[in-house]
Parts: sequence; structure tokens; C-alpha cells
Amino acid sequence: MSQVDASPSRAKVFVALSASAASTGSLQRVLAGLPRLDGLAVIIALQHRSALDEDGFRHALSKAGRELADIRDDALVEGGRTYLIGADLVVSVESGRFRTRPAEQVGGRGIIDSFLVSLARDEDGRSIAVALADTDGDGTLGFKAIKEAGGLTLAEETREARAGELTSSDSPAALADAVLPIDALVERVASAARQIDAEGIATPAASKAALTAIAGVLRNRTGHDFHGYKPGTFLRRVQRRMQVLSTEKVEDYVELLRSQSEEAQELFNDLLIGVTQFFRDPKEFEILEREVVPKLFADKGRDDQIRVWVIGCSTGEEAYSLAILLREHMATLDAVPQVQIFATDLDGRALASARAARFASTISESMSPERLARWFVKEGNTYCLVKELREMCIFSQHSIIKDAPFSRLDLISCRNLLIYLDAELQSRVIPLFHFALKPEGTLFLGNSENISRHTDLFAPIDSRSRIFRRRETGARILPDFPFTTPDRRPGTAVVAEERVRPNGVTLTRRAERLAERYAPAYVITDIAYNVLHFSGRTGRYIDPAGGAASLNLLQLVHPDLRLDLRAALTSAGETDQMMQIEGLQIGQNGARLSVDLVVEPMRDEPDARGYFVLFKDGGPVAAAGRGADAVTSGGLEHTRRLEAELSATRERLQATIEELESTNEELKSSNEEYQSLNEELQSTNEELQTSKEEQQSVNEELTTVNGELGHRVQELGRANSDLKNFLESTQIATVFLDNELRITNHTPAVTEIFHLIETDAGRPIGHIKSRIAYEELQDDARRVLRTLSVVEREITNSTTGAQYLVRVLPYRSVDNFIAGVVITFVDITERKRAEERQRASERRLLALVEGIPQLVWRAGEDGRWTWASPQWAAYTGQTEAQSRNHGWLDAVHPDDRGPAVEAWRDAARAGLLKMEGRLRSAADGSYRWFQTRAMPVRGERGDVVEWLGTSTDIDDLRRMQEQQQVLVAELQHRTRNLLGVVHSIAQQTLASSETLEAFGTAFNERLTALSRVQGLLSRAGDEPITLRTLIRTELDALAAAGLQERVVLDGPEVRIRKATVQTFALALHELATNARKYGAFANAHGQLSVRWWTSDSDGQDQRLVLEWVETGIDRPPEIGRAAPKNGYGRELIENALPYALDATTRYELGEAEVRCLIELPLA
Repeated sequence: MSQVDASPSRAKVFVALSASAASTGSLQRVLAGLPRLDGLAVIIALQHRSALDEDGFRHALSKAGRELADIRDDALVEGGRTYLIGADLVVSVESGRFRTRPAEQVGGRGIIDSFLVSLARDEDGRSIAVALADTDGDGTLGFKAIKEAGGLTLAEETREARAGELTSSDSPAALADAVLPIDALVERVASAARQIDAEGIATPAASKAALTAIAGVLRNRTGHDFHGYKPGTFLRRVQRRMQVLSTEKVEDYVELLRSQSEEAQELFNDLLIGVTQFFRDPKEFEILEREVVPKLFADKGRDDQIRVWVIGCSTGEEAYSLAILLREHMATLDAVPQVQIFATDLDGRALASARAARFASTISESMSPERLARWFVKEGNTYCLVKELREMCIFSQHSIIKDAPFSRLDLISCRNLLIYLDAELQSRVIPLFHFALKPEGTLFLGNSENISRHTDLFAPIDSRSRIFRRRETGARILPDFPFTTPDRRPGTAVVAEERVRPNGVTLTRRAERLAERYAPAYVITDIAYNVLHFSGRTGRYIDPAGGAASLNLLQLVHPDLRLDLRAALTSAGETDQMMQIEGLQIGQNGARLSVDLVVEPMRDEPDARGYFVLFKDGGPVAAAGRGADAVTSGGLEHTRRLEAELSATRERLQATIEELESTNEELKSSNEEYQSLNEELQSTNEELQTSKEEQQSVNEELTTVNGELGHRVQELGRANSDLKNFLESTQIATVFLDNELRITNHTPAVTEIFHLIETDAGRPIGHIKSRIAYEELQDDARRVLRTLSVVEREITNSTTGAQYLVRVLPYRSVDNFIAGVVITFVDITERKRAEERQRASERRLLALVEGIPQLVWRAGEDGRWTWASPQWAAYTGQTEAQSRNHGWLDAVHPDDRGPAVEAWRDAARAGLLKMEGRLRSAADGSYRWFQTRAMPVRGERGDVVEWLGTSTDIDDLRRMQEQQQVLVAELQHRTRNLLGVVHSIAQQTLASSETLEAFGTAFNERLTALSRVQGLLSRAGDEPITLRTLIRTELDALAAAGLQERVVLDGPEVRIRKATVQTFALALHELATNARKYGAFANAHGQLSVRWWTSDSDGQDQRLVLEWVETGIDRPPEIGRAAPKNGYGRELIENALPYALDATTRYELGEAEVRCLIELPLA
């Protein structure tokens, strides 16, 4: 088993499939039917790509055994691969490799055309292009290129789209070699692929007789003669058709051509070479632009004409190239002559394409960007020529071989057409150009063409170019057209027969000389016996008569033969038969010679009659015998008498002859006069012939113009139909009036306005009854005719309530003449209702906008403001005009302007604007914080159309948030402190408690006291707490309300700092708790006195002095022992207060009283 070469191989056969992604059934059938060939590359181009289920499509191909390969730039197009062109790529083929570039529009038109055109240019006839069902016009240019390169083009026929309909459409099928049902299509593609893969491009041999037969069939079927076509080109086109039809032998193709009339048209279409481009051979056009074009316009004014004939124009590029040059030069002139370009070709389809003037994007490679931008409009992936250039050119179907030429031309462009004609036909066409051109006219040929055989007719303008100027000749050369070739015998070749070899010429001439030497003497005369030709050895029979020189045979022949020769000539002329006279004698040098005379009339051509006169030498006449018996005297006398009579007869005959010759001289003189008249008639006839030729040219021109007019009439009819359908489809009531306000036309919908019928055309509009009240109609129409302005007004049908917008406009013809008025009635009832609903909605929205506190605004897609609400103006002091564009930034705090601009940039990417900034108040010049939010309003394509936004005052909110932050921080601080206090209370209580129960009771009481203090602080809010309130709260908590008479509280109103309250309250709680347990409130007669005052100490801050005195204490010994002397309360008073509140304390515990003095700063 041999090792397989893993290196990729270049494809030999290329199958390009164009299909719709919406229906891939046909595509899958073609792919399934294609043979597995190592040299076959399949490239798929899908239209309507958005409808493709790509995963399902790839899975279906995988099941069919085909995997899609990726298309990469500069990758080799490999055989045995299947490729799919991406929707976002423009793919071409160069030197067997892919070239890719991003598409301007995903899925845009022209992608298939670009690929096929490059494939045709790179691979010649090894390409097969297939257009499957449901595809549109993309690929038409590509199909044309594939066919011109010798490739095969096929299209699918379906029930919905028959072959006849497809071939007349603007789809690629119109150019396809065959339109077939899918099964036959698959078979044809597979067969062609195998053939190209196995043999390359087929080149079957063909005999000259077969090609001649093909040319004859074409002439009979199409009326066009290809006998003068170059055999090589003719054969290649025949071979391409044979490949399309899978025919191997030329003879078989001849029979098929004879049996199928439509095949003759297909071959005719293939023979029409359509290779052309804009400004082909740029240097030639530069010379034309520099040397020829300015001279064409020299000394020409507005009333003059410049006439150009472009022969073999194909799809119009050559004609339009010349039009561009002429139009560019016209732009430099003040007085511009009329320019008319006649562009002709045999191919009607190419002419239709030329009239459309739409070209592939590849034309950008043939001209400068400036010309492209000036003379073309880009539509999708194609370029359309501007109207002013299209109108300069008249396209017509014309054959240079059989149709009369145009005349009085300034320039003829016939480039790369003559190269397809043989030398004989070329030699007949060049004089035709001379005939058609004006004096000093210009002939523009292709690089491979010349006029070397006709240097007497044309002179080169530039030695390096193929541009020639018409020479003047002595006599005008009249072309002998049509140039069609007579029918040839089947064995005659298409091209001229080969010349006889030089040896053959020499032998022939030698034989002629020998025959002339040994043949009898003869002369050839015309109908009047004038000698046209002498043979050799006629001297003995010629003896001219005296007098004026003459070539008349009767004057030249020997006198002894004149009478007999005259009789023989007369008899031969009358009977049209050969006459022969034998035994005549002539005197020659004293001897008598015998002569036989033969006269044969000649009628080779109807208008060329003459006589062939042969002199056969019979030798000398024998003399009488000397030994003869003597003649008797009687016989001698008789002989003398006969001789005398003969002599007299001869004299009379001679007299008659002289008289006849005199008469002949008179007749000759008359004949000369008649000849003079005949020459005059011939001259007149030649002038008439010239006029006839010119008339034929004029007729041909008129035919061309009529053809163009016919095409324009068709276009006009189509335009009228389109306009009629458009007017009817719009359902707009329209009436057309002439300058006399008479009705010329109207749409069906106008019957809802007027009582109109078809027969009302021509009636004045004032005579037609209206269904609505519009008395000003005629006044408005006259006003429009007078001022050429447009009148608009709204009217209402009082019966139905319908509202109409009436527009009266001037009716302008295409020549910009005012030919009346056009009146339209547009039903705006629904629009009015919608406008009213919109206004109501706008009023509600405006009320809402003006009622909310936010500042509302609107901006364009780029952040430039277009509107601001009244609230904005009221707050910032800016008018709406001042805030537009970026004027609103003036109201923004300088530090916030940069972030605001940056926020707009971010909004463009994120689709949301959210920012905070300060705005200046016009009232006091202060800045307040605003939060700005905006959302985009998007169009149908999702792009941002505008922004709607609001600015909300959040200054108070920000202040509250700042206060909240402070309060939260204070709360967190207090909570931490409170937890510290609780922790300290717990520790101290635990340390002073002997039992857990005692700890719980004491700890709860102290927590309750702490809670009371916190409650007091919460209820007080921002208000300070007085000392009296604090003391009373603690005493009330001990249920001392019934002991008020035993409590004395005395002191001024003193406000305690909140930072002091908690610790101070705990100290009072401990004092009160001890009073209840061990002090004044432990018996029935104890007293409590709490006094306080403020004082200034040495200029220091104000201080509070509180004195707590308990008296009347009756403490039993056991209680006295239980009373703590160094408990939590005393620890709090003596240590905590000085530490926390910078207080000075003194605590005295006696037998009958308790005294505590606390002094602390109030500030």
C-alpha cells in the first residue's frame, strides 16, 4: 500500500454554487450528486444568510459525507474540499488562492459577482457556476464572466420559476447555458466536472467543411454571416457549446445545430465577444483626450454637432468612457455643441445591460476616484452612471457586415472587433470607415489592429497609438455593402482558400504562352465590333483602312474578308449561334491564301456581350495547271464577260460600302453624342448612387434612432404604468388641469371629492359639482399659474366630517414648462385626530413635567441639550436657548464640569447616564447638590436618537445623610461607652456581691438605672436635661413619691451636658439606693436634703456643686455592720466621677447622717 501524500493539491475543477439559505434542499441534492474527485473544489455562496440554521446545515452536510472547510486569506483552493463563503467576507481567487476582505455590509449584494468574476479571470474554462432556486440577481455579472472565459453556467428550473420566465429575467439564469430541473441539473454538473477533471478543457478537432456548414446554418437562422470570422476564434466558441451539450464530434454538433433552431441562437450569443472595460488601454485614451478631443470641439458652436460611432460596444463601457472624456472637455467650454454617440452591437442582451448603465464595483480599478465619484452613484455593491452621460448615448443593434453605416461622423471607435474578422473582410470594412467619417475624422482602433493595407485612406495621429486621421482621396470611395458572402459549396472553407504555390503559377503561365504560340489567331470584340483583345499571329488577317485610327474590327480586317466577316457577325448576333465560313481567300504577297472564319457570340454576363472571331489558316491556293487544254474562244469570251460583270458588281458594291461607311461615320458621330449623353447619365447615376448610399446611412441612423425611441417608448409606457399604479395605490385624490383649468387627468380617489367620470376629460373644473365646500378652488389654481407658488389649505367635508389637506401646485413638464396645475386632496382625518390626541398627551405630559420638582431636559445623541423645562430656567436663571448644546455646563460647579463630561462619555457606552453634581441657584448664587439621570430613546435600528433626563435636588438629603452619619457615629460611640459601663457595673457588682442572688439583684437595679438614663436622653432629644429632672427621676424610681415631705430639693435650674448625664445619674442612683437600704429612707423619720448651686472658681469655668445630706438615720448595729463602707457606690463617687467628669467629691458616713459633696464643671 503506497503512502498517501499529505500535502494539499490545487483544485483542477471549480464548482461555484449560489443558493438561498432559506431553502437548502436543492443545494444538498447537488452536493450529494457531485462525484468524489481529488481535483474538485466546491465553493458555496448563500444568499439570505440570516435564515440559515448553520448547525443544522453543517450536520446535514456531515451526514452526506462533506465537511465545510474554512476560507482563509492566501489559503490554497484545494481539490476534494467544500467551502462556504462567510456572510461578512468578500472572497476572490488569485493564482489558485483565496483572497478575502471584510464586506462593507453583511450579506450585501455583489459578493457572489465578485467571487465569480475573479474565478473566471483566474481559472478560465475550468469553472462551473450554478444558480439554484430562490436566488436573486446577485451573480449576473459573474455568470457573464464565466461564459466569456469558456466555463459552464447552469440554473435550476422549478415549478414556480419556469425556464422561459428565468431567461427573460434579470437573474443569472438569463445568462445560463442551460436551465434544467434539479435532477437533470445534478447530472449535468457531475458529467461536466468529470470531463474537466479527466481531460481538461475539451478541444475537439473540426474540419473546414464542418465550420463552413456551421456558419451557413447561422446565417440562415440568425441573418448574421460569420464566414469572415477568424477560424480559431470561431472554433473555440463552437467547442464551448459542444462542452455545454456534452457533444464530442463537430459533425454531430452540425446535425444538432440543423435540427434545433434554438441552438443557433445560443451559438450566436456565444460568438458575440463581450470583453470590455472602462478606459481599456489607458495610454490610448490619454492620447485621445490630449490630441483628438479638443480638435473635435474646435470651431464648433451651440448649433453644431459632434457625432461618434462606437462599434461593438458590448455592455457600454467603451461608449461611456468616450462620453466621460467628451463631457469633461465640454465643462471647459462656454458654447457647447450637441454631442451624439451611436453605440452599436449585435448582442441585444448586452445592449440592454448598456442602457441600464449599472456596473460591478470592479470598475473602480479602471478609473481615478475623482472620475468615479463624479460620474457614478454607488448603489449597494454596484455603480450606476449619472443620467447626463446615459442620455448622450444611443444604443442600437447593428451589424457592420450587413447594415448600412452611419455617416458624417467625427469619430469612429472600433476597438478589438477587426481582430475577429479575416483579412478579406477587414479590407472591405476599413473603406467603410473612410466613407462614414467626415474629412479629418478620427478612427480609433484596438492595439492589435492596423490599417497597413489602407495607408492611402488613413494616416496615424501618433506613431505609438492606433488612432488615425482620415485622408482625402481624389474620388469618394463608395462602400460595397452588405459584405455578406455568397453561399459556398459544402467543401468550401470558412476562410479564403490557400494560394497556389509559386511553382504552380510558373507552370500555368508557361502553358498559356505555349497555347498562345500554337493556337489559331483570334480577336475578341464588344457588341459594337470594337476589338477588346488580340491574340498572337493576327498580322496576316489585319489590313487597316486609311483614315482616322479605329479599333473597329471591320476597319481593321483584310479587305477580302470584310464582307464575309460583316455577314457572319450580323448572322451570329441575330441567331445567337456560332457562324463558320470556309474556303475564303485573301491576297498575301502576290499569292492567295485560304482562310476559314469562325464567329461565336459571347454572353458570360447579362450586361457584357461580345464576339469571339477565329481565323483558321487553310494554306496557299494551288495555281491552274499549265498542261491544261486551251480554252475555246467561246469559253474565253464568256469568262471575260463574267469578269466584267463581276468587276462592275465589285464597283457597285464598293460604292455601296463607301456609302455605308459614310452612313456609319454619321452613325458613329451620333453614337459619340449618345455616348456623351450616356456619360452624363452615368455621372448623374453615380451621384444618385452616392445619394443612395448616404440615404442608406441616414436610414440606418433613423433605424437606430427609431430603435432607441422604441426603447424609450417602452420605458415611458412602463413609467406611465408605474405612475398610474403608484397614484392609485396611494389613494390620494388628484386632479390635473391645463392652463385653461380644464381637466386632463384624475385618479380614481378624486371621485370622493368631485362628481367625476372618465368622459369629463376636457371639461372646465368649474363645471364639475364638488362634494365639499371649496369655492376658492379656481382662484387658487389661477394664483398658482400666476405666481408659480404652492397653495395649501385645509377643508372639511361637512357631511362626513372628513378633513382634507388641499395642495395646488404648478404642473411642470420635463422641459420645465408650466402646463397647468396639479391639485391633491390628502385625507388627513386620522392625522388630525392623532394630532389632537398627541396634543392632549403633550399637554398632560407638560403638566406633569411642570408639576414635578425635578428639572427636566432633552438632549441629542451626542449630549447636546435641545430643550430644558421651565424649572431649569427658574432655578439656574438660564433661558432655554442659553442651556442648549453645552450651555447647561455654565450652571454646573466648576469642580463638577469635568466629571459631568466624562459621565456623558460613559453613558454613550453604557446606555445610562447617572451622576451627581452641584448646580448654581440663580436666587442667591449658592450651589446645591443635584442627582442627574437620563435614559436613551432608541430608533428602530436600536441606535440612540435622543436622551431624556431629570435633575433632582438632593442637597437636603445629602445634609440629612451627613447628619445621619454623625448620629450613627455618635450612637456607635455611645453604644461602645454604654457597653463599657455595663461591663464595669458587672465587674464592680460582682466584686461587691457575696452571693449570686445579691449580684443579680444589684446588677438589675443598676442596669435599670442605666436604662432610665438612656430613656431620659432619648426623650430629651436635642434639649438639655436639668439637674432637678435627673434627681427626681432617680428618686421616683425608688418609689419615693410618698416621701416627698421628707425630701428637700433646692437649687437653681442647671442644665447637665449629655456626656455628663450617664455617669452622674449612676452616682445619684447609688446614693438613692444606699439611702433606701441603709440611710434616710430605711426608717420612718429620716430626712434627705439635696442642695446645689453654681460657682465660679478663680476665673475658671462655671462649676456645679451638689450637696447630698441624709439625717435622722437610725441604723441598728447589724445594719451598720452590713452597710458598705467601700462598696460600688462609694467607688463610683470617689473614683469614677473624678476620672470621667473631672469632679471633686467628698463622701462622709457618720452614725446618724450621710454627707456627700460633688463638684464638677458644667462646660
